[in-house]
Amino acid sequence: MKITILAEGSTKWQRFIKHWGLSILIDDDILFDTFGKPGYVVKQLKRYKIDIDKIKHIVISHDDWDHVTGLWKILERNQDLTVYICPHFKPEIKSKIKWYGARIVEVEGVINLRDNIYLSGELTGERRDFDIPEQYLAIKTAKGIVVITGCAHPGIVEITQHAKAAFSSDTRLLMGGFHLKDRIAEEARDVILKLKALGVRQVIPFHCTGQIAQELFNKEFNRNCIVPREGCTLEI
Repeated sequence: MKITILAEGSTKWQRFIKHWGLSILIDDDILFDTFGKPGYVVKQLKRYKIDIDKIKHIVISHDDWDHVTGLWKILERNQDLTVYICPHFKPEIKSKIKWYGARIVEVEGVINLRDNIYLSGELTGERRDFDIPEQYLAIKTAKGIVVITGCAHPGIVEITQHAKAAFSSDTRLLMGGFHLKDRIAEEARDVILKLKALGVRQVIPFHCTGQIAQELFNKEFNRNCIVPREGCTLEI
């Protein structure tokens, strides 16, 4: 199985210019999140010679703009696919997906998407005075599970705990946005140590993880912390 980082925005400058978010391709048929810049994921698919018509599943982790905006440009070109969302996404997001004619699945609990690929179902994170519904993707392997997160609003430790319980396995690889960009160093270090205690062996932190936390992940995990770049591919 192959994982490709198709698009990612992680720096303050990238956030300022709206080149922000992430999009990850599993094999050539599953897309996890669609980035925040309209058309950029389509551009990246062309750049890496990936046939957009082969995409059959799109998973949206949560409905913030930086994870869903690219979806509309994809649906303009390919409606023969299924979009997996959380039940409590904004009604206008659901309506727009249906308007394009794509199939839609509201994922309440753990489901098997295909082979050894699963979705967590809706978890809840908090931001100011409202809740954020979010899901993660998990891949079962012989060496443990791979967990892919969008922004980890429910908490990256809580997500890892959920995955450990749901799949009776330690996390071989944890990748995506960990939402530590607003944490001071001491708080981020505490989170990292909790992840290590939960058995996380390798990390690829980017997007909303934040520079301070990324540096601490690199220090704590050393060679088991991978610095991502667009187009990089992992075989698992």
